[in-house]
Amino acid sequence: MYIYEFLLENYFVIISLIILFIVPRYNTVFWRLSYSHQDISNHKIRSNNIDAIKGIAIISVIIIHACYLLLSKYNNGYESIILTFINNIFRFAIPVFLFSSGFLLKAFVWRSKNIFNFYTDKVLRIGIPYILVNIALWQIGYNNSSPLNHLLFTGEMAVPFYFVPVLFQLYLLYPLLDYFRRLNPKYLLLISLIISIISFLLPITWNINGFPLFTQYLVFFVYGMVRQDALKQKSVKTWIELLLIYFILQIGMASIIGSIISDNNIWEYIYFYNFQIILGFSFIFTSLFYLESKNIGYKVIQNIFAPLGRLSLWIFLLHFPIQQFIFSIFLNSNTIVLVELIQNIILTSIITIPLAYILNRIYSIPRLSKL
Repeated sequence: MYIYEFLLENYFVIISLIILFIVPRYNTVFWRLSYSHQDISNHKIRSNNIDAIKGIAIISVIIIHACYLLLSKYNNGYESIILTFINNIFRFAIPVFLFSSGFLLKAFVWRSKNIFNFYTDKVLRIGIPYILVNIALWQIGYNNSSPLNHLLFTGEMAVPFYFVPVLFQLYLLYPLLDYFRRLNPKYLLLISLIISIISFLLPITWNINGFPLFTQYLVFFVYGMVRQDALKQKSVKTWIELLLIYFILQIGMASIIGSIISDNNIWEYIYFYNFQIILGFSFIFTSLFYLESKNIGYKVIQNIFAPLGRLSLWIFLLHFPIQQFIFSIFLNSNTIVLVELIQNIILTSIITIPLAYILNRIYSIPRLSKL
């Protein structure tokens, strides 16, 4: 069943990988690594530009999940194709968060105090908010399908929560990944790429008893680790080309599928999930170059999206239950699909962002140390 349902998505990924790694122009720009210990120690722990692209990414997550919910209502015809296309072009969000997570980490120091501080910081900044939101959702009866500890462990409380267990696995692996980065960053990237591709193509590697595994996401995290030159790179024209190629492939694939498949649930065949390697990296490097080059409008983008990037964890944890509630209210409305989509995105943002800001301020008060 899986092979048939996702066969076209696998073809799409394979075509993307061929373009990125076989064509010399694109192969060169992907492997252009300039990792050094100095890069890691000197780059800012909190870059305004990284925050800005995280802010864009978290709004993209809201858009993706608005499409996801509406596809349960509009599951055939042109509406489903429109929603799926919009969903697919905003799929850079997961690569952005994984890349930035790897990029912002300092070189790992094997001393007991540093190890304790590293993991305590991750638990305080990410783990505790994740647990608190899960407990709150459990208490209001949002999802009682399994015991709370199972939902916490697997991320099954809400659709996007799988990301937190995946991220913590990558943090647990970080000391080992950093060790191999010091030895040879290119080999580390190559091995992580192979692991991610194999995992993506083999669903058996996606989870164990509902627990999501990190394997198909590894390359995005590692690429952030080995591209410490990301804020200085100048190959933006090539990444823009790859971005355009991605859109052309999307349109071409949707057109071909629409002409040869008569299945009413056609969106299932053109719905591409999280392994968007060309889209993710092209968006990251194009956006960073634009913000670093200080072209017209860059300051507006920074001022709007960087604060959202700093709130991205809370927005991520809160938005989907709110989004589902809004969707249920307007489930029987007769407005056109794009109006419903925009309505859901706007209302979700209006409720989620202020609530995320308030909770972030409250949660910051009892933090006794800055690690």
